[in-house]
Amino acid sequence: MTLPPPEVLPSDALEIDDGVIEEARRRQHRRRAISVALGGGATAALALLALLIGGGSKGSSGAAESPPSAGPLKLTLVHGRAFSGGQRALMGVAPSLQAGNVGVCVTIVNDGSCNGPYPTASFPVYGGGGGIDGEVKVGSAGEIDALFTGPGVAAVRVAHLGTFRAESAPGLPPGAKQVVFYRPPGSRGTIIPPGSLHEALQSSELAKRGPDLTETLLDAAGQTIPVAGSPVFTLSNSYWTGAQAPPARGRCAMSSSLVGVDVAWGQVATEIEPDRDITVPGWLTCLHTWYRFDGSSFETAILLDARSPGSPPGMLWGAVPLVGHPGVVQIPPVEREIRFRLPKYPSRVLSSRQVLVPPTLARRIGPAWVLVREGRSMAQRLALLESLHVTKMDLSR
Repeated sequence: MTLPPPEVLPSDALEIDDGVIEEARRRQHRRRAISVALGGGATAALALLALLIGGGSKGSSGAAESPPSAGPLKLTLVHGRAFSGGQRALMGVAPSLQAGNVGVCVTIVNDGSCNGPYPTASFPVYGGGGGIDGEVKVGSAGEIDALFTGPGVAAVRVAHLGTFRAESAPGLPPGAKQVVFYRPPGSRGTIIPPGSLHEALQSSELAKRGPDLTETLLDAAGQTIPVAGSPVFTLSNSYWTGAQAPPARGRCAMSSSLVGVDVAWGQVATEIEPDRDITVPGWLTCLHTWYRFDGSSFETAILLDARSPGSPPGMLWGAVPLVGHPGVVQIPPVEREIRFRLPKYPSRVLSSRQVLVPPTLARRIGPAWVLVREGRSMAQRLALLESLHVTKMDLSR
């Protein structure tokens, strides 16, 4: 967060006390949540508080969550893209950059999880459907939940709530769809992901109350899609810091020719195998490194084709050519700014920038993508990308 000079808050701003800010941080990693709109162009009224904390119930920290001071904001779905208060509500799927992992990061506004699996025949959902949060009931702001589905899923039936169609949406991986639904305040709180009912009933509290909102995947004929476990494909890796030499067993290595560049830390896969279970194109991260240069930090990675390491990898999701730089593609950032104030500082505005996709540049080097994220400017990212040299790529099995 940054603290800008005093200014007048807009009419739709929200007063939030310190306890709520802490509660927002605590609940950053809830299963899925909020802030996509109902399908078919419908709208749902939710408070900005829900955007920050994912619901409205009192958390285990004991911090009471304040009601919105300026009324609820509307969320609207326009051509598959969700908006809140005129700003895009962040949600989507991105590749995981953990070395040795074939996985994705799923984000919906403040909520998210990383390193979950790609869709497989036995579990056709990005991120594996998430965990079980054990929420007793939805809070006063209401809640919107979402799943991102792979091939073969036409709809999701949510017990006690209804059946919701899988719809195409901008910014998702090719062929991926989203399923979204709204839950009003006070409704059943715990969602049971597909195939997780047995696990959920191991909780004495859930067993006592009985199943809540169990999700069931449906095909185009309306038949149940049976699901099995959704393990993440993870190979062994090794970690090092800039003060150490990169692991000799690492399968990939990279260096920069820029003067003044140094490595903060890195992680490298120490074995290479194809993931033959995924049913969609994906990437295996061979190397994940953070560099420091010119006062900035940069995240870099070497990505291989997950189903066939050594084959030319498919195009990165959302990438477009960078004009004037043949062979270089960019993934524009997806972010928004949320502004609010604290009662202790009524004359000042706090702002928090939410980033779903950081600004990214990439180019193909042999059978891999080399990408660069973060930094202060496009010029910095481009200079680092053009200076990177792959010094090792051992894809033997």
